Amino acid sequence: MHLRNIILPLLIAAAAPALCQNVDTTKTSQPAKTLKAVTIAAKRPVYTIDGEKNIYNVADDPAVQSGTTEDALQNTPGVSVDVEGNITLRGVSSIEIWIDDKPSRLSEETLKTWLQTLPASAIDHIETITNPPAKYNTEAEAIINIVTSAHIKKNQFLSFGLNGATQPYISPWLSYTWANDKLSVNIFGSYRNSNTYREGRDRSTTYVDSPTAPGNLDSLQRIICDTGGYHNDSRSNTGTLYMDINYIIDSTSDINLWCNLSLYNYDVENLSWRQREHFLPNATMYVYDQSQTQHFNTFYRFFGGYYSKRFDKKGHNLHISLNGNLNKTNQQIVYDRIYSITDNQGNNSNSHKYKDVDQFTPNIYMRLRYNRPYSEQGEFTYGLTISQGNGFSDLQPYVLDSPYDEHSTILSPALYDTLRRYVTEANSTALAADIGWRHRWGGLTLQLGMGTRLSRYRDAFKETITLPGYDTTMHFVTYNPSVHLSYRTEKMHNFKLNYTLRMQNPSSNDLAEFPIYGEDSYIIGNRNLSQSFVHTVETGWSKYMSKGNISAELYGKLSSGEVEWLTDITDGIDPYIGRVISFSTPYNLGSSYRYGMSANGTWRPTAFFNLRFDANLYNYGYNLHYDRLGMEPYTDSKWQYILKLNLWTKILKRYQLNVSTNYTSPTISLLSTGSAQFWLNGGVRADYFKRKLSIFVNIQDILNWGKRVGNGKNNTNPYYVQESVLHTLNSRYISAGLTLRFGKMELESKTKSGSE
Repeated sequence: MHLRNIILPLLIAAAAPALCQNVDTTKTSQPAKTLKAVTIAAKRPVYTIDGEKNIYNVADDPAVQSGTTEDALQNTPGVSVDVEGNITLRGVSSIEIWIDDKPSRLSEETLKTWLQTLPASAIDHIETITNPPAKYNTEAEAIINIVTSAHIKKNQFLSFGLNGATQPYISPWLSYTWANDKLSVNIFGSYRNSNTYREGRDRSTTYVDSPTAPGNLDSLQRIICDTGGYHNDSRSNTGTLYMDINYIIDSTSDINLWCNLSLYNYDVENLSWRQREHFLPNATMYVYDQSQTQHFNTFYRFFGGYYSKRFDKKGHNLHISLNGNLNKTNQQIVYDRIYSITDNQGNNSNSHKYKDVDQFTPNIYMRLRYNRPYSEQGEFTYGLTISQGNGFSDLQPYVLDSPYDEHSTILSPALYDTLRRYVTEANSTALAADIGWRHRWGGLTLQLGMGTRLSRYRDAFKETITLPGYDTTMHFVTYNPSVHLSYRTEKMHNFKLNYTLRMQNPSSNDLAEFPIYGEDSYIIGNRNLSQSFVHTVETGWSKYMSKGNISAELYGKLSSGEVEWLTDITDGIDPYIGRVISFSTPYNLGSSYRYGMSANGTWRPTAFFNLRFDANLYNYGYNLHYDRLGMEPYTDSKWQYILKLNLWTKILKRYQLNVSTNYTSPTISLLSTGSAQFWLNGGVRADYFKRKLSIFVNIQDILNWGKRVGNGKNNTNPYYVQESVLHTLNSRYISAGLTLRFGKMELESKTKSGSE
């Protein structure tokens, strides 16, 4: 035997671990080859698509290894993190952050500290899911899952900070984390005091049905012309205490317990004036000034537990979670209306009231998730969710003798505003199950899913004085199928095709057939509502390179039987208020569609410089069916676009600069239109003393667009025409904050990562 036949296998065996770790940033190397007992594994691409997931393999990107987890997120396609640490995915803020395949449950500031502290070298990969199938069992529009490649051997961190803004608000907070290789404890506390002031004006006109052309509005015959303005001044205080305990039972299982206690105190003062004209026989214009002060106290109590069991290192696992909340709210309102021009029909009575509202909403739900691979190429997933929700509300409105005398008048049931006095009780029970299948054939991945949900709603108005109460129960069954197909070529072109169907039930408020009266109108549910259907399909292409990425998508969304609250007017004099008034009720109003294309690209010359561009062009339209007046279907549509540009960079590895701009063209939605909006935001954050101290300053709406132009929105309801414009005085504001951190983190690499 030649000497080289002995030495060569030994050299390859010694070099194999280094070869597996030293990866290219974009391309897959040669396929795996077997030489005697030694296997050289193929290198993972840095970016790829697998079923519903977009995956960024952080461990295979050497450019970002010296940064933090937050830096890795900045390099994740579609993800943006501003200088305050707030995360968005393709402009969507309704996202859930998961860590190692389960919801993080971390408080906002604790999560920011974790992301800014944990080194990127401890992350294996980051997954983004923009169209979550039923197996994720989430109400969020997107999920970001951070999968680590190391566990904390020892960790003790104390961090505290102070944030504030010129809105104004001020918020001190403190976080403490202690951990070893078995047990970790996190405690977080915060307080926030804020004060906001807004003013606005609006006007509305209500028309009657044309006598010569039934089903059409008569623009010459107005019933009500209403104009007014308001000032809103609100002050709030919020305190939060959060605790999270995680215990690793053994190498295959762990358990997590958490609780969150929050107290929310809110005071708001609304001052408004109205000028209302009734074009009815013997009716005249009347003008009044109105004021309302509100005081809220809400106590939130959230709790939960999580158990995870891994049967092997190939994805065979079981997850069980139990979560709940016990929330209690008390609301106190002082309301006054003083007329300066009276109505001859007797609708000019000055009004002084005090309202006391108590609400209690306990809820609990349990989820089970079982994943069972049947080979290295495929797996089955199974899920089960059981939930129970309850709600109780008690409204006690009192009639007072004079303005603001709620403390000088003895409040008793005899002083009730009987029309607006009610006690409600609602509960719901749901059982949901889903099954999913995924299989890979080389670069092709197919994932199928099906979820079903059985829901039971019960509503009861137990105590009423003027109006009769009721007690009723309804049942719904929904199905949620999904298909996710992805394909990756050898040259790293990624293609995807996704489809999901979501059936949505009406809410308990939509179904409550009890009129809830305000001062000039009422709302009432609709027992005849049916489910709505939302079909979503998207197809896309992406190409990832060492200096950035580019992608394009085509998408479509079709909704049928959409539930929307429609405002109309009574056919005649309301028997309780004594005049023609408006009312709102939900209907399955018809269908809407949205289709278009989006394109985005990122230029990344280094791991700490990103220039991201997003463009979205789409057409939105709807077809409205409302047969109360026998009118023809009402349709509307409009092409719209959104342009975004974001620059993120680090200078001298210490200063982080973030500048973003966003322009949205005039828009329409169901029964409303919106004016164009433009925002330019910028900020900088600096880290000192090895990230022991961080300081940020951020400017929102640098050009003060919100104040100069305003956010106009018009109601295009053809049955109740209304226009409104809101001008926000503090559209441009500066926020700033500092964070101090003490402690250290010791990491130990895992023998296997989640992706393996």
